[in-house]
Amino acid sequence: MKYHAFMHTVRKGFVLAIGSTAILAACGGDDNTASSAATTTSPSSPSAPSKTPAELCAGFQNLEIPASAIGLPTTGASVSSATLVASTETGNQSGEYCKVLGKIHPVDFQAPDIRFEVDLPSNWNEKSVHFGGGGLDGTIPATASFASSALTLTERTGTKTPLARGFVTLGSDSGHQGTFSEGVFLQNDEALANYAGEHVKKTHDVAAFLAQSRYGKSFLHSYYIGGSGGGRQGLVAAQRYPADYDGVISTYPASELLGLSFAMGRVSQASLAPGGFITSAKATVLKAAVMAQCDALDGATDGLISNPSTCNFDPSTLRCPGGADTGNTCLSDAQLNTVNTIATPLTITFDFANGIHTIPGYNILAGTDFWNGLVAPLGLSPTEALADPASGQGSFFYAFPNALVNFAISRTQLVDLMSFNFSDPGTLTARTQAVSNMMDATSTDLATFKARGGKLILQHGQSDQFIPAQMSVDYYNRLLTRYGQATVNEFVKFYLVPGAAHGSGGQFGGAYDALTVLDNWVTSGNPPNQLVITDANGPTANRTRPLCEYPTWPKYVSGDVNSAASFTCAQ
Repeated sequence: MKYHAFMHTVRKGFVLAIGSTAILAACGGDDNTASSAATTTSPSSPSAPSKTPAELCAGFQNLEIPASAIGLPTTGASVSSATLVASTETGNQSGEYCKVLGKIHPVDFQAPDIRFEVDLPSNWNEKSVHFGGGGLDGTIPATASFASSALTLTERTGTKTPLARGFVTLGSDSGHQGTFSEGVFLQNDEALANYAGEHVKKTHDVAAFLAQSRYGKSFLHSYYIGGSGGGRQGLVAAQRYPADYDGVISTYPASELLGLSFAMGRVSQASLAPGGFITSAKATVLKAAVMAQCDALDGATDGLISNPSTCNFDPSTLRCPGGADTGNTCLSDAQLNTVNTIATPLTITFDFANGIHTIPGYNILAGTDFWNGLVAPLGLSPTEALADPASGQGSFFYAFPNALVNFAISRTQLVDLMSFNFSDPGTLTARTQAVSNMMDATSTDLATFKARGGKLILQHGQSDQFIPAQMSVDYYNRLLTRYGQATVNEFVKFYLVPGAAHGSGGQFGGAYDALTVLDNWVTSGNPPNQLVITDANGPTANRTRPLCEYPTWPKYVSGDVNSAASFTCAQ
């Protein structure tokens, strides 16, 4: 996240007249290093004059996209700029492409635009990758780079970006500009609806229109890849817009988004209560004690707890004498309360969307690290936890629920997060449920997605310190309840990765070429099988583990502890 990052005048939508300013449908270039001097001919107009990729890209300048091309209400979209990026440009590792930036305009003139980027490669493979965002979004994902197909912020060495492979890539800011702490936009109904999921459909349709204009055809296959909030968006794509997507990679998804924010608020209340904050020095003692008890339970002492369910660490063994804070070697009663709050579920008196009334706890007593030097979701101190997160000091666990409770739910900015009852919001219950129905991606109705051949790769790190791994386990189990194991196996693969955290801060930075795995499954019908995942963490880089399909986990058998071949997927 760092965390995943926070009006205009209504414009009439129209397409530029066909003529000298038209976008001719054409494919340009023969490979990822295609020169802008290469010529192409429109497949829909064989007799039309050839145009270079540069000319075709320039034709997008000031293009207006009609509202009729977008499947949800807007007032159309407009292209702000179109730039041909040369394959030789400094820092570009994605071949020659046309970078199109623009805005999708709302119906309510007080709502912000949805800002988007669509990258159109000169060497197109007839497929697209829609990039997800994160947090409260507010910025366009780096669509010329990598999507969140790995459980770390970096990809395995040698992996090419989707754009370099010939995919059209696309993404948006979800309908507002800013950082994750700035939730004011949520007070506007259309902006809230866009963030909740409508931007997914609107951005996809704009990209499809541009692809049709550029190549003379739309996407043969369309994929959605996202992590965290973007993982939720991937599930939204499969659940709400299944006709648009053939495959989804949903990485550590915030599927129960509103409930997750309530759980974070509950943790903040414990952490920021008098004496409840746990310093990094105390956290080091806790982490060491957990590892000492549980590291070897999977057969190998390797800094990873492969099966957290077998780790039954009792934090009370670290209690300071008398329960008072007597130093960095123990935990006070208030700090033990923080630990237990993090580790236990939030149970509520009402139902979130789709009947959910329990939000799972974190694996803090089985390897999850809330105090890693790279990531401090609870803040660096009680004072800094309440600071503006844009300063780099604030607590995400405070800022995120604060934004949703005050701007999406109460909309009064008067709710004191430290006294708010996250189990029972009282007079705000009905509004809470309404927002949950908009935001949460917890529906198990994937019938249309499955029927059209859609495939879902769901993956989560066991050491995720922002979104509990159990949240994805719960979603997968609800799919099993609805469809049964045999049917789920046909279109869903679910992986839990030991030691992997929320992009960074874990014991295992897991990466593999998930896009190729998904693409092969969709296009060739070859389901993932016997996959290997590689650690990208510095000190342990390049060690490997089998990527075990849930409910199996990697158990050490014999041989090199750094090699996947030394492990088996046990149950």
